[in-house]
Amino acid sequence: MLSVLRKGLVYNNISTDIVEHDLDVDADQWSYDDKDVYRGSVDPDYLAKDLNVYWLYDDNLKRVGLAEHEANEPEVFKTLWFYDNPFATLYQDPNWKSTGSTLWSRLSNEAYQDYLEGTKIHNEALKSGLLLVTPKMLIDPPKIYICEKCGEKSLVPADVCPQASAFDLDFSQFSILFLDDDFVIYEHSVPESASEPTPQCDASLPELPAEQTESADQESSEALQSLLAASEQSPQE
Repeated sequence: MLSVLRKGLVYNNISTDIVEHDLDVDADQWSYDDKDVYRGSVDPDYLAKDLNVYWLYDDNLKRVGLAEHEANEPEVFKTLWFYDNPFATLYQDPNWKSTGSTLWSRLSNEAYQDYLEGTKIHNEALKSGLLLVTPKMLIDPPKIYICEKCGEKSLVPADVCPQASAFDLDFSQFSILFLDDDFVIYEHSVPESASEPTPQCDASLPELPAEQTESADQESSEALQSLLAASEQSPQE
């Protein structure tokens, strides 16, 4: 999760387990965002950033989120919640949903075996104009390596020719397929009944559409179909 009060701060420890410094704490019940939760003690790891960070727990003492307060102005605070998938948690937006399928399930058995090793699937996707985006890439965007002579592209310098140059990755130049670390595919859409879009978590994230428009969906679908078509051929070493 990304801090709202401190740009660039990432909360990486987001398991539901109780944190060590809260083990013997008699937590009080608090209300955040109209949710009744139990609040632990101040996390000492963030005091140097002038933040009082409290982990929040449900009735079963499972962590469900955190509250970050300005140390010198405790009335200034933001609440971040755990959701059931990494994109919803990262963007603090429940409209991110799993499609229930993986990228691997879209490939032939032969292509599946070929692409399991290394970064082949990412490189093949780039050839089709498709960027496979994971939550980690949104938090810490990688460089893209491009050879202007031969046109090779990769997110890994070892996978392209020595003449390739490193560039900042511009997400807007690609159709995007959102995946978790297990290659489960995710999508974002705002329900028709929603009166206004759900705000995104933090401006430090790469600029992406707040919702997948019909045009963006079509572009991603076409790029994916191009990737799948390429996968029917035996990838070249």
